[in-house]
Amino acid sequence: MLQRLIVLAAWVSIAALAFLTLTHVGFVYSIYFKLAPFLHAKMTTYAHFEHVIAFALFGGLFYFAYPKRIIFVFGVILITAVTLEYLQTLTPDRHGTIIDACEKIIGGALGILVARLVLRWRPRVQN
Repeated sequence: MLQRLIVLAAWVSIAALAFLTLTHVGFVYSIYFKLAPFLHAKMTTYAHFEHVIAFALFGGLFYFAYPKRIIFVFGVILITAVTLEYLQTLTPDRHGTIIDACEKIIGGALGILVARLVLRWRPRVQN
C-alpha cells in the first residue's frame, strides 16, 4: 500500500512542478518575498537553488516509486525538465533556458543518487 502511495505521489508531483513552473511569475515572486528574510539570497540565486532542490525531491520520489527502473526514472526527469522549459517559452511572463533545464536535470540526478544511497544503506528487515 505504501508503494502505491509513493507511485501516486511521484506522478502528482509532475502536476505540481508543471503548475509552479508555468503559473504566473507573480506567484513565484510572492513565495520568494515571504522567504527572503530567511534566505539572505538574491532572487536569481534563489531560483537556481530552487530548480535543483525541487528536481532533487522529484528525482528521489520517482526513484523510490520505481527503484528497479533507473533508466525510466532518469528519462522522466529529463523529459519533464526539457518539456517544462520549452513550455515556459510559450507563456508571456516566463522564459525557458537551457541553463535552467540543466539545473533541473542535475537536481533530478542528485535526487536519484541520494535515494539510491538511502535504499542501499537502509536497515534490512528480517522476517
